[in-house]
Amino acid sequence: MNKDCFIYNFLEEAAAKWPEKRAIIYDTFEVSYKQLFDDVVRKAIHMQRFQGQRVAIYGPSSYRWIVNMLGTVVSGKDVVLVDFFLPAQVRKGLLAKASVEFILTSTNQYILADKDARIIKNAEKDNVEGLKLDLKRGEGNILMFTATGGEYDKAAVLTSENLVAAANAVNSKLTCGTKDVVLTPISMHRIFAVLYGLMWPLANGACVAVGRGLRHIDADTYYYNATVLPITPAMARYLTRVNGYNKELKKIIVGEAKCPKKYLESMMARGVEAYTVYGALETSGCIGIGRADEDGFELYDGVNATIAEDGEILIGGDMIMAGYETDPEYTSKALDGGVYHTKDYGEFTADGRLRLNKTNPDLIQLATGEKISKRVTCKQLSELNGIADTCVVKYADLLTAIIVPVDKSDNEAKFRHLIDKYNAKKGYRWEIQKIIVSQEALPTKENGEHDEAKIIDKYLACN
Repeated sequence: MNKDCFIYNFLEEAAAKWPEKRAIIYDTFEVSYKQLFDDVVRKAIHMQRFQGQRVAIYGPSSYRWIVNMLGTVVSGKDVVLVDFFLPAQVRKGLLAKASVEFILTSTNQYILADKDARIIKNAEKDNVEGLKLDLKRGEGNILMFTATGGEYDKAAVLTSENLVAAANAVNSKLTCGTKDVVLTPISMHRIFAVLYGLMWPLANGACVAVGRGLRHIDADTYYYNATVLPITPAMARYLTRVNGYNKELKKIIVGEAKCPKKYLESMMARGVEAYTVYGALETSGCIGIGRADEDGFELYDGVNATIAEDGEILIGGDMIMAGYETDPEYTSKALDGGVYHTKDYGEFTADGRLRLNKTNPDLIQLATGEKISKRVTCKQLSELNGIADTCVVKYADLLTAIIVPVDKSDNEAKFRHLIDKYNAKKGYRWEIQKIIVSQEALPTKENGEHDEAKIIDKYLACN
């Protein structure tokens, strides 16, 4: 075993256990565990030829994406995982925020490029015959973006040890084996996909089938004959509607947001084991798991959970992030006392399960798994011309803005135009899907904050 080379050791051990077993399948292309390990090592050797520490990867999920991500980490460089479908200006801002020096992207055939996507001279020459991997450099970190109360995209820093610890923790309560095909339809810039759709299956000799996202998920389940399927609530809704569950399916794992009970019941009616999981990027996606018909979550082994006096859930363990990129002050608050302060609230049941009573009130969790900062969104919308006040809520799975105009004669058409322009700049993740114009001031609490319960009751629940 090589000290501090957690991903390298993880892949080497898997290749030794199941050398010829199919590890990854992507369309008609498939590779063994030995081939995956060899390809990752070759990519790592190639990456060690170049000076610099921080590499961004963006592109559709694929085998090459996986090799580039793992190889970059094994080389000792940090990898920054970015959503491929973001508007160019938003993506550019994230690259700058994470101090990216290099880019690997599908549009450049994953040839190493500089931070402005200009291909580096001779980077396409990746023949590493005769060269050896320098394991003394250790492994790089993994940076992914999440929303906080005051920021849309804050980069959380995970170590390779975090990822391996999370995979081992999931193994303590959830099983899969060498005969399983785990379909991964969620983009791999998300921790839920990396953990449940890549690391956990590879820890068990299963085959990872790389999917093509929500648009093709019903075709992919049948094409790959998946036996295990990690999905978001939005995917569960779609698959239920189109009858997209294949007959070979044995386990469905729903994560990233709360899933409506009717979709879970639909899964169980088919004889499928349906699970919901609780986690966060800051915990490497790993806290607990529960069957769809159970109350609360059973903690994974190695996860230490306590409840603060005010009911906040605090999490400790080897899967907790290193911190937030370039923000030591916010990191010290989030990791105060050596545990992660989730800003979720809950309690323990009589049998020791963790019951989640309320999620972070500063965020809106969408069925797609995206998290939206309420405060930032409301502030940005209120700064648009002609808007005196606004409150953004999720209702009936729609991100809805209730707008109070400066000029009471302004109609909804004007604000629809403003919101369309706002959506175009922000991208699909934060798209305001519905607007309501109010000629009255929005209900507030004694502290001056919007009273969301009264707002929903007045403007949405009655419609």
